[in-house]
Amino acid sequence: MLFLLFFFSLNFSPLKSQWNEIWMPLGSGVAVPMLQACAKRQQRSVFSRWMERRDANHLYMDISVAQEEEFSGELVPLKVHLLDRDAPINRFLNGPSVLELQNSKLFSQSDSLTSIANHLNRSLSLDLGPVTRRGFHLAFSYTGTCVFIASIRVYYKTCPEFVSNLTSFMKTAADSGTVQGRCVAGAVESSTPERECGIDGAWGPQEGACSCDRGREEMDDACKACRIGYYKPTSGRGKCKLCPSNTRTTKEGSENCKCLQGYSRLPSDPHDLGCSKPPSAPVNLTASPFNDSALVLTWDPPHDLGGRKDVTYTVNCEKKPEMQSRWEPCGGGVVFQPDSNRLSGTSVILLGLNPQLDYRLLVEARNQISAVQEEARSATATVTMHRWRNLPAPITMVTTVTTVTTVTTAPAFNHTAGETIKPAPHQSPFHRSVWLTGIIILSAALLIAVIFVAACLLQRNYTKHRSEPDLEMLHFPAHPEISYQPHIPAPAPQEPNSTGEVFQLLEEFGRRLLDTLKDVLVERNQLTLGKELGKGEFGSVYEGILTTQAGVDLKVAVKTVRVGIHSRQDLQEFLQEAEIMRNFDHENVVKLLGVTLKKEEESPLPLPLVIIPYMKHGDLRRFLIATRYGDIPMFVPYQTLLRFMSDIAAGMAYLSSKGFLHRDLAARNCMLGDDLRVRVADFGLSKQTYSSNYYRQKAAIRVPIKWMAIESLSESVYTTKSDVWSFGVTMWEIVSRGRTPYPAVHNYELLDLLLSGLRLKAPADCDPKLYGLMKSCWDPEPGLRPDFRDLHEALGVLLSELPVLEAWQEARYINQGLDAAAGSAYENPQMDSGGRQENVYLSSPVGGGTPQLQTELLSKT
Repeated sequence: MLFLLFFFSLNFSPLKSQWNEIWMPLGSGVAVPMLQACAKRQQRSVFSRWMERRDANHLYMDISVAQEEEFSGELVPLKVHLLDRDAPINRFLNGPSVLELQNSKLFSQSDSLTSIANHLNRSLSLDLGPVTRRGFHLAFSYTGTCVFIASIRVYYKTCPEFVSNLTSFMKTAADSGTVQGRCVAGAVESSTPERECGIDGAWGPQEGACSCDRGREEMDDACKACRIGYYKPTSGRGKCKLCPSNTRTTKEGSENCKCLQGYSRLPSDPHDLGCSKPPSAPVNLTASPFNDSALVLTWDPPHDLGGRKDVTYTVNCEKKPEMQSRWEPCGGGVVFQPDSNRLSGTSVILLGLNPQLDYRLLVEARNQISAVQEEARSATATVTMHRWRNLPAPITMVTTVTTVTTVTTAPAFNHTAGETIKPAPHQSPFHRSVWLTGIIILSAALLIAVIFVAACLLQRNYTKHRSEPDLEMLHFPAHPEISYQPHIPAPAPQEPNSTGEVFQLLEEFGRRLLDTLKDVLVERNQLTLGKELGKGEFGSVYEGILTTQAGVDLKVAVKTVRVGIHSRQDLQEFLQEAEIMRNFDHENVVKLLGVTLKKEEESPLPLPLVIIPYMKHGDLRRFLIATRYGDIPMFVPYQTLLRFMSDIAAGMAYLSSKGFLHRDLAARNCMLGDDLRVRVADFGLSKQTYSSNYYRQKAAIRVPIKWMAIESLSESVYTTKSDVWSFGVTMWEIVSRGRTPYPAVHNYELLDLLLSGLRLKAPADCDPKLYGLMKSCWDPEPGLRPDFRDLHEALGVLLSELPVLEAWQEARYINQGLDAAAGSAYENPQMDSGGRQENVYLSSPVGGGTPQLQTELLSKT
């Protein structure tokens, strides 16, 4: 970079009658000023005004000169003088020159004045040398016949402003020596960064370095803050890392990840180690007599180790003296082998027990986090023994955290009757043994009889309930870890042409239709409805049991379809399309198991019941809302959100390839399967387009306004590209973690806002490339929107640009919250978790109203 200090001007001070300023036309015909020295052969000098050097350290000059040939044939040079001075001078004293200029092309006396321009010689980037004082004069001296100077430019070079290696260097004059740089925002010095600004105005190699501070990573010569869910504990060139297990961040630029509630880490734990918690209680605590004064206590490790392997056990012994009600420590009379504290094994022998006393043994599981969370509940299993010496067999007690259960071990305990049987005094061991054996045999026989009678009554009662299809499903009390399912007798297999209830309802449609539907229709008595899981605009959702023709019971979800069935033709079209949907086979589309019909008094037509697999994890929107509100203490990684979108795009690409329009695509209608894959569901509004590429809604039904495309809102026209619009809104839902689109916009205002070019704004922390993909789905011209195959590929590219999230990490993140989300999986889709009415559905088409710009939610396209 060049910086001009001086250009040809009239500020030269020629000595008397030595140099003249003339105006001479050049090639363009325009007259320009020139300095001329044409006189007798003697030294003629001229010097410039005094100029401050500013930041200059070294000067350069460009000059145009014309010289007349000499009679002697020896050319005299034009000398250039640089006078380095702190103050101006009044006269020029001849001194050494810094340059001597000689032209190769000379003019003669016979040349006209106008031809002088053809003999000008332009010299560029002439080195005048260094300057160190406050300013300088530039002088010329000549002893030849005649010389013309047409232009002069004096300047110095600079090294440009420069950012590299996270270091910023300001614009600096050439030949300034070593220059110290500054680290960019968010970076710190590893060692002082320096560069040389050379005499030629070029930067030399950098010495020293800057690196990104904690919580920031290097991207494009800048230090970017780590995204939420990532952290960087030290300064340096490392990348931001995904938070380890059971941790999260709440802001960008985090240096470490905070432990989730209930989890902790030790001060000595490295940053990349996840947080852990105290273990649960030991299980299968068992006491067995060893000899007359000794007892063997064994147990199994806890089901939940808390995320650590350093689990140890502490055994405590308490006794209750006769005629007392309070427990007290066993004292030194009881000896533990090998020890009672910090045991790594799962057994201990107790010596010195008194056969006549009651004892309570407590085994506590601990790890290093237990000391940090002293306020946490004790992970202790307990077994209580009454007069332990009379134990007939080992005592086993499975106990949860801090649960204390008393087991009467002697005298013998009748588990069936629940009462204590005291042996007669002074009985011999042999008689006592015979007596105990008899009691055990009688108890077992009585127990078997009770179970048999109960099973018979239960079977008869359950069979009776099966004939009442809308009755609540029976639930049997059981251990929370074990689920008991009653056996449901399978109905006798029916031939397709049988006169079952469902086929009787459709006899008026003709035998040909019934033959076509034989694979999709399910007889009503094969389906047992259970409790209502949720209720929405299109009907209710029930839990159910489907008994297949092979007699296998399947747990299913059953949806009632109350929308769009207004005539026999509507019902016939729905059943024909259901027959096609029955054959859908894609990992990202919910499988349609079948359809049955339910006759209702208020409806002249039977209403369809759609049977789909039961998914305990529920819909995607509820899961995302639960993570955002903290009901699930976790953070869903950005990679997982993209994979959710990719799954939906793949499922919709499959449906569109089959000619099906969904018309109600939203996060609430996408289910999270047991394999953590998202499946498109809820075909309540689906239609097959057959040979045409669009569907026009004829009847006025309630539709999801805020997910609908412009053409669907204004003209009730639906195409695959209108499903693409809905997918764009669904992507927005996923990135915003379940928020409602346009929450402050009334349904009647939305169409006008969309027609004016307004669209949803990018959610917080949304990647610009992903938002661009969303906006492409909202193009007002349907033909310009991408198709689902293109969207699936684009999402795959975005996912490949992110750090790889291992499958086990993703499963760990999601499984932490699936059960919590499942509790509200089938709740009313119109209610947010805060209970606010969202007004999702409205009769179509929509128009009119005064548009109100919601600038905090909408952006102009």
